[in-house]
Amino acid sequence: MTHPPKIEREKNGRIECTVEFTKEQAVAAEEKALQSLAEKVKIPGFRPGKAPRDTILQKINPDDLMEETIHRLLPETLESLVKEQNIRTIISPKVSLRKRDPLTISVVFVERPNVTLKGVDKIKIAKKETKVEEKDIDRMAEFILRKHEIATEVDRPAQEKDRITMDFWGADSDGKEITPIRTQNHAVVLGSKSLIPGFEEALLGTKKGEEKSFTLTFPKEYHAAELADKPVTFHVTVTKIEEVKMPELTDAFAKEHLHAESSAAFRGELQKSMVLQEERLDRDRREQELMEAIRKATVVNLPKELVEEEERGILADMEEQLKRQGKSLQDWMQATKKKPEELKKELEDRATQRLSLRLGIRELLEEKKIEISDEEIATTVQGMLAPLSEQERKEVEGAYAKGGQAYDQLKWQKRVEKLFETLLAA
Repeated sequence: MTHPPKIEREKNGRIECTVEFTKEQAVAAEEKALQSLAEKVKIPGFRPGKAPRDTILQKINPDDLMEETIHRLLPETLESLVKEQNIRTIISPKVSLRKRDPLTISVVFVERPNVTLKGVDKIKIAKKETKVEEKDIDRMAEFILRKHEIATEVDRPAQEKDRITMDFWGADSDGKEITPIRTQNHAVVLGSKSLIPGFEEALLGTKKGEEKSFTLTFPKEYHAAELADKPVTFHVTVTKIEEVKMPELTDAFAKEHLHAESSAAFRGELQKSMVLQEERLDRDRREQELMEAIRKATVVNLPKELVEEEERGILADMEEQLKRQGKSLQDWMQATKKKPEELKKELEDRATQRLSLRLGIRELLEEKKIEISDEEIATTVQGMLAPLSEQERKEVEGAYAKGGQAYDQLKWQKRVEKLFETLLAA
């Protein structure tokens, strides 16, 4: 480097280093870059990389050559900057070209920004009283008993609470079939309100083998945006009508089907299970409120590079989730009528919130000196290994070796759990 790098440190952890290379450094790196790119260029009459230099230069994009040249200079440059400036970066450095002659680049590092916590000691998230009433137990018992209900096919018009099996398809206002709607052997209990409003009511009084058509408008908030608030004419063929009877909760039924000594014992176990579920839900609620309180108590000036890095991570997760559903980001944006600038703003807001929370939690972990021993991690890993096969155990043990990414993630998770226990117990 011709001159010592120009270093600009900001209070938010952003460090911009401007580096100017000597002509000798730039030329040497460019030659190596040219040799590398030449191997990928096909020039008639010459083997890869063996054509004259001027001929190769005519075939290579100058921007590609500059990018490869900088790439050749980076390893030593980054190592030198990190060591000499004692930089502890938390994301990959961002490199950009400042000037071609003399070759000058900008390298932006991001260290953990300073965090201030305001009012965090005043955070109190109260428990809700866990209360399960008899009517709640009745409702849950009915839900379980319905899994044991007996259905008998009947030859009469369909009534409320009957189960109807049907084939149906739908057409739009022009009479054109809406392909995704076509369904066969679909069963529904009349009165269950599991279909759109008006559908089940239209089936009352129908008989087996009957064909019926009716027009309904999908709700405005329907989950499939392409059908929301749209009129559709349904063509239904009833294939089966069944009368459904729910068994009574007797001592004999409890013993035979519900693994309980009596109906009272079953209701008692049900109550315990429901209380535990309510406690888990309340714990989840308290954790969510605690995280929101920590986020709001966190005062931090986030570098734009850090926010952009988080945005890219959120977007990548989003695209992966859509891919598993057989959709693309473009499909989703069209279905939700989301504009690019709206998505960008949402990503920025989510990234800012996630970073504020994460940095606030890290600050609290250090303030309260929350640590997890290697023994505690080992115990957790052993618990994870218990139900696995021998081969799976070897793979998991290797992944959770001390110093590895999975080990560090688990340690972070256990530290956060311990922190939440401390804060929620206060």
